[in-house]
This record gives sequence, structure tokens and C-alpha cells, in this order.
Amino acid sequence: MHPVIVVLIIAVSFWSIITTFRAIYFIHRKPFNESKIFWTIIVMVGVIGPLIWLFKRRKLNKND
Repeated sequence: MHPVIVVLIIAVSFWSIITTFRAIYFIHRKPFNESKIFWTIIVMVGVIGPLIWLFKRRKLNKND
């Protein structure tokens, strides 16, 4: 794979994580009318979902 593509994928991944934690920070520090816990869980899908996919994929590849 081309190094430029790899760097772009890594940059997008880190930007997604930064955006997720920034959203959690704003939910808990700023005035927010909805349930803070509910929206924090929804925002965490941006981190938890890819991690679950990655670990599940590793298990599938290990058995091959």
C-alpha cells in the first residue's frame, strides 16, 4: 500500500478519536438540556465500534 494512503488513514483515525473526546468534553462542560450520559454513550460509539471491529477481525484472522 502507498505510504500516503496509510498516513491518511492514520490521520483520519486520530481525528475521529480527537473529535469524539472533544464532543464528550463539550457535553459535560457546557450547558446541555438532554441526558449527558445518554449522549456520551452515543458519542463513544465512534471509538468503541472501530475497536470492536478491529479485535473481532484479529480473532478471525488468527484462526485462518
